Amino acid sequence: MDDKYILTIDVGTSSMRSILYDINGHKKYTSSRLYNPTFYENGFVEQDPRDFKVALYETIIEVMGKYNGDPKRVVGVSVTSQRASVIPVDVNGKPLYNAIMWQDKRSYAISQRMKEEFDIKKIYLKTGIKIDPYFVVPKILWIKENEPELYCVTYKMLGIQDYIIYLLTGRYVTDHSQACRTLLMDLSSFKWDDELIEQFGIDKSLLCDLVKPGSIVGDVLPEVAEQLKLASGTPVIIAGGDQQCAALGLNVLEPGRVEANTGTGSFVIAYSDKPVFDSRMRTLCSASAIPGKWIVEAGLLTSGTIYRWFNSEFFDDELNSYEKINEAAANSPVGANGVVVLPHFKGSAAPYWNPLSKGMIYNLNLNTTKGDIARAILEGIVLENAQNIDIIASLIGRVDAVSVAGGLTNFDTYNQIQADAYNKRVEKYKNSEASSLGAFMSAAVTLGYFKSYKEAFESANVEKPVTYHVQAKNVMKYMKLKKRKKILYYALNEMDVFRFFTEPI
Repeated sequence: MDDKYILTIDVGTSSMRSILYDINGHKKYTSSRLYNPTFYENGFVEQDPRDFKVALYETIIEVMGKYNGDPKRVVGVSVTSQRASVIPVDVNGKPLYNAIMWQDKRSYAISQRMKEEFDIKKIYLKTGIKIDPYFVVPKILWIKENEPELYCVTYKMLGIQDYIIYLLTGRYVTDHSQACRTLLMDLSSFKWDDELIEQFGIDKSLLCDLVKPGSIVGDVLPEVAEQLKLASGTPVIIAGGDQQCAALGLNVLEPGRVEANTGTGSFVIAYSDKPVFDSRMRTLCSASAIPGKWIVEAGLLTSGTIYRWFNSEFFDDELNSYEKINEAAANSPVGANGVVVLPHFKGSAAPYWNPLSKGMIYNLNLNTTKGDIARAILEGIVLENAQNIDIIASLIGRVDAVSVAGGLTNFDTYNQIQADAYNKRVEKYKNSEASSLGAFMSAAVTLGYFKSYKEAFESANVEKPVTYHVQAKNVMKYMKLKKRKKILYYALNEMDVFRFFTEPI
């Protein structure tokens, strides 16, 4: 069995990674390509879909070149990607417009109008998500209202994962874990909801066929297989949304397990056997990458991207090595000498759900160093995650440990901040590519190489994780900082600060 391989495609917000795993779940060959969405001053965030096609072809060809073995031994291609972006395409799959990215805010006014017109609580309890520019329906309605000719000639509205699946197989397919980000899927039945589709005025024909995550959705097209050096007939598996796949790759496979995945944004995710809703709609409930299961989720729109911005602008790090900024942050004490950062550089998702919230670096003085601000950025990210973990714990009953992944987790100081702010044991597994590992696990179970996701996870993680234990002396400091950050948010957003002291966590 050792001579079989699974190729995973992980389409992130700022890069694509193709990784060839052996059938036991160990990384063999990797290729990645960087790209970046374009952020406009008016809140638009777009990306040329050709970036995704070029990256797909280049990374697969490079990985297969490194492998240089029998392509028939690659028994499957598994795809995972970022969620809640939209690409309008024609009947031949040709993009008609740039991808409207998940961070895009152009549909803010439409979202506000929808909140007035519709029963938002009913929609939340049916779909598991809120009406917000983050999600798909407001983006589609923006196209319908502002680009009516484009809307009329569009054959399908694709997510980015759906577009990659089309490029490989020629089929228009999406899965439950992506469809649940549209506001159009019933979370209990895992079906497109005709009532919502009619209510929102969306043409159902624009939607892809809906399948379970982990489904084989077709074979790599012969002409594509030839170009990519894959065997004709190689099955393609739709693994699901990147954060749901990351939950698989971070051992969030049973109650009590939570993961915090920090990439461009950050996501906190917990496992659930049933749909779980927050009475105040601060968290989301989504379809899991495990068919028939769910996750409870809370997200931060900008996290790693803020640290990258600060490194680029203030540390003159052309090589993007992070060595200088990490050293400076590590030399700043807990609490960053009083500097507080609100990490809302593209608005707030959970727990505030305020698209107009702004980023803030607060409490500067003439003694403030770049290292203090760098550390405050890390603490601001983690403290927002900590608020969300507190809420999720109140919903699911308990949190035993937090598994972590993402670029920032290569920095030990960041992981220790997480352990102390969460007041939980933090575990970091050797393979930091959690989404791609989850995509491997999904395909390996579907193809019959493992009986369960747990078995696949244990095969891929023979080494114990690095564990960061809570430093008790810092717990109270971070509890105070968390309160200070919340008060700052309410003050800046013209809310009643008294509400902070009366509302439950």
